Amino acid sequence: MHRRAFAILACVLCLTPLAFLRSEPAVTAIAAVAMCDEKEPGEKLELYGQIRDEDGRPLPKASVIAYNTDATGLYVPRGSKTRTPRIRGVAITDADGWYRFRTVRPGGYPGTDDPQHIHLHIDAAVHRQTMRDVWFEDDPRVTSGKRRTWNADTAILSLTRRADGVWVGRYDVQLAGS
Repeated sequence: MHRRAFAILACVLCLTPLAFLRSEPAVTAIAAVAMCDEKEPGEKLELYGQIRDEDGRPLPKASVIAYNTDATGLYVPRGSKTRTPRIRGVAITDADGWYRFRTVRPGGYPGTDDPQHIHLHIDAAVHRQTMRDVWFEDDPRVTSGKRRTWNADTAILSLTRRADGVWVGRYDVQLAGS
């Protein structure tokens, strides 16, 4: 009887992590929106996450617009006649609220101390439009002074580097109702 109780407890403990893992799909299972060409100079980066409603439920069909600078910190080449960021994309969340972008790690703006960042604009029916700036924990421009000035619209992510050299970060957002 004692062994049976131990076996049941061991089974519950070993299944718990598996249940947690099932709640997050493999990053590669989410269709990635390419924000730039694969030949774009710079370190490759994938940003993914889940959009949730005000009650914390996954939100399908939310629009996630992302844009960032190139590796040199520019949105457009010098002398360009447009101000539209060159590296950009739009993802529509899947049935479980997931989005994923493939881009290059942005540079900070030249001649400033502004950190590397990606801009996100998130829209969903009957929810407030949400804008976020995503900074990176390992960016030397994310100083203690910058940390004191950031607000709720800024997130600081810890990135990991996969074996293939691609940086990966997850950023989830819970939207407010309208």
